[in-house]
Amino acid sequence: MRAEKAYAVEEIGKLIEGSSSLILTSFSGIDSTRMDALRRVVREKSSRYFVVKNRTFGIAARQRGLEGLCSLLGGQVGVVFGGDDSFDILKAVVGFGKKNEELKVLGGFFGGEVRSAVEMLAIAAMPPRDVAAAELVGVLGSPLSELVHVLNEVVRSFVFVVRSIAEKKGSSGSE
Repeated sequence: MRAEKAYAVEEIGKLIEGSSSLILTSFSGIDSTRMDALRRVVREKSSRYFVVKNRTFGIAARQRGLEGLCSLLGGQVGVVFGGDDSFDILKAVVGFGKKNEELKVLGGFFGGEVRSAVEMLAIAAMPPRDVAAAELVGVLGSPLSELVHVLNEVVRSFVFVVRSIAEKKGSSGSE
């Protein structure tokens, strides 16, 4: 391998190792203005977007045990090297792709596994963690609130019965 190519493989390998996620995209037909906009969106999420040579990226991915990514390579490929919040960057890239149809998610590495495009899009469609947690609390809290309501009714009925008995005894004792 030529020295330049070996250097490129090593640099891409370092980016792979330092990333929490990888999002492979096809960007055929995107002009430079929209490409700059994509890079800006990615940068705002503490991530980086690079156009890669398929063969060079494939070698770096294989060396790091990510052979599954090689099957996603073909045509013009750009890679998002994810920063801190993998979910947030995936949502941002998918959102950008919805507004710019030329950008397509090919798949990637997310949650410790190589994922297909379908899986990546399904993950991006999920609600954020805090929203999902709030929904879970609501689902879990609903039966508890109904139980409290039922128990209140039992207590209220008991009090009503006791009060009725006391009134009967009070009215029968006064006659």
